[in-house]
Amino acid sequence: MTLTSPSVTTADSISIRGAVKIYGSGASQHVALQNVDVDIKRGQFVSIIGPSGCGKSTLLRLIAGLEDADEGIAEVFGVTAEQACAAKMIGLVPQAPALLPWKDVLGNVSMPAKINRRADKLRRRIHGHLERPAPDMIDLLHKAGLADAVHKLPAQLSGGMQQRAAIVRAFGVQPDVLLMDEPFSALDEFTRESIQEQLLDIWDENKTTVVFVTHSVSEAVRLSDKVLVMSARPGRITASVDITLPRPRSQAMLKSAEFHHFEDVIRDHLQTAWQENPMTGSTPIAAGAAS
Repeated sequence: MTLTSPSVTTADSISIRGAVKIYGSGASQHVALQNVDVDIKRGQFVSIIGPSGCGKSTLLRLIAGLEDADEGIAEVFGVTAEQACAAKMIGLVPQAPALLPWKDVLGNVSMPAKINRRADKLRRRIHGHLERPAPDMIDLLHKAGLADAVHKLPAQLSGGMQQRAAIVRAFGVQPDVLLMDEPFSALDEFTRESIQEQLLDIWDENKTTVVFVTHSVSEAVRLSDKVLVMSARPGRITASVDITLPRPRSQAMLKSAEFHHFEDVIRDHLQTAWQENPMTGSTPIAAGAAS
């Protein structure tokens, strides 16, 4: 693989410019993404929220290098998304944990670091990559609340414990970017809030750039430095809201007036996104707390 020279404007950020994604052709053609622009700074925790089917997961796949845009560019810290993917700069936590049933928890979370060593060498050649010391997987499992599950098989774990293991597995490859596609959607509220707290603890220590897709307004506010609101199909970014709440964000903060203020701001933008006719060519709305 030949690496492109780092882009001056994106070597320290994820940059999507003018992204268009179209599926199908003829009468069955639909535009999933229309002229999407995104800038995410290194170390930020950014959530993407919007109506079902608006292209949130499609945007995530563009950043992951798993799909190409039909128009526009996608760069991750100065290289193309495809190059970043090939160099193991990107970790992914999907909705389903996808643990190997015959390996115990430690075996599952340790495996990705042991495969495709060529990618590790490639990653070290990329200007935008930040080299980090190899993590202690046992320590990460303890931080994720899995101290007693290290040698258990996935079938012996609850859904919440399996998702915790999937998060540790993703952090274990020391990605520059961690993409999370509604990872807590199948969990009950209590388990979800517990894992959110553990995720923030691990993120705060590693400062990995996280892009998080969710349908939950409160989850987006609690986790994020910035929330991107998308319109109904074709998907566009209609608002970018900076969440200026102090960290760490405790359970008590969820009841604060400031927290509810940001929930209201995002809900207002979501309501507008639902009502806006994407075919009118109207200008995207500006966020009251936008970046």
